[in-house]
Amino acid sequence: LNYATGKQESFKTDAQDIVINMNQYKSNLVRVLFERNSKLSDSATYDITAWSLPYAYGVQAYGLNSYFTNTGRPPSSPASQVPIQPSYAYAVRWNGLQSAKFLGQLLQQKIKVRYVEQAFTAKGQSFERGSLLVTRAANAQVSDLHSKVMTAATATGVEIAGLETGFVEKGFDIGSDRVRIINAPRVALVTGQGVGSNAAGEIWYFFEQQLEYPITLINQDELSRASWKDIDVLIMPDGFYRFLNDKPATDQLKTWVQQGGKLIALENAVAQLSRGDWGLKMKEEKKDDKKDEKKDDYSMLRKYENRERDVLSASIPGTVYRVQLDNSHPLAFGYNDAYYTLKQDDNIYEFIKDGGWNVGIVKKDNYVSGFVGSKTRERLKDGLLFGVQDMGRGQIVYLADDIMFRSFWENGKLLLCNAVFLVGQ
Repeated sequence: LNYATGKQESFKTDAQDIVINMNQYKSNLVRVLFERNSKLSDSATYDITAWSLPYAYGVQAYGLNSYFTNTGRPPSSPASQVPIQPSYAYAVRWNGLQSAKFLGQLLQQKIKVRYVEQAFTAKGQSFERGSLLVTRAANAQVSDLHSKVMTAATATGVEIAGLETGFVEKGFDIGSDRVRIINAPRVALVTGQGVGSNAAGEIWYFFEQQLEYPITLINQDELSRASWKDIDVLIMPDGFYRFLNDKPATDQLKTWVQQGGKLIALENAVAQLSRGDWGLKMKEEKKDDKKDEKKDDYSMLRKYENRERDVLSASIPGTVYRVQLDNSHPLAFGYNDAYYTLKQDDNIYEFIKDGGWNVGIVKKDNYVSGFVGSKTRERLKDGLLFGVQDMGRGQIVYLADDIMFRSFWENGKLLLCNAVFLVGQ
């Protein structure tokens, strides 16, 4: 069973694939963690209704109907970094949190790093979009560059390749305009009254404890007095932002974006921006007037004892949806053409028509797993969840869902790193 398609198909294992047999005393736990379609005894639940690990971690998975045998011995110790000599350039694939952590360590040491907009092949190795490049020529002022790059690679566990020349076998050469410099962003996170403590806390924890990249906390009551010239990226987590109802404060934020700032809005922050003059609009439900005319006078009558279940048709307590990605855009670098999001509300947005990019969209029948009410399921289709809007010299990044829910939805963390480090560079 292919987890991505839900279909039965043949496949071939590769070296280092992980095999988990169900013939063990923890098989019930394995079954729960890998349950593709959640089985609920009662849909009236307070918590999320889908949690399958392949979706949370963004890995390709298959469910088998027979036990594996002779899978081979696991390596006795983790593979060590292959020693390489000082090179013309160093290349690292952009494929997970470890890549972003490697980038963050180099940027904090003032090492110039670039990323590639198009895939290339060098020394017989393929490097996809977003792959990082560190050249010796651009870092002539850095003492002992080789040692610093290798130390960062070892500390973060990334695989690094040494390139002897700027010419590649396939794709654009290292000196082309398809290779972009990454300026070290100065990141700020909005906190304070009205901002969701869990939403702000998981981002704060992510930067300080996992990514190990500096982030400044700014109370939303202090935003009007913030030193905007010292902020490159402003993150607005889920919450209610009073200042968005104040025109001078809103104009100040818009001016900062237009002058080159990058605003990253998540969850309800996106909903609030959609109600203002920012360019993004919430998708409205289409009313069927003819259908309404056919309703009789008893359509609004409800039984009191069914009051909790009556609201289920419009609920979505944590459901997995397949988001189709434009992975040619930097916001989706490191992903294939799909991302599995944990949807906890029915917010969905109109496609951006001008001056922006619809990077992550939901089409009809993109439901995957978990409970979703009939009304909500009908609404969640043909709309935008992840997008980037250009505004002057800056950008607004819209992330309509909690992409790192409770810090266990691991697959969304690279999405935030893309928004912080790659978008707009």
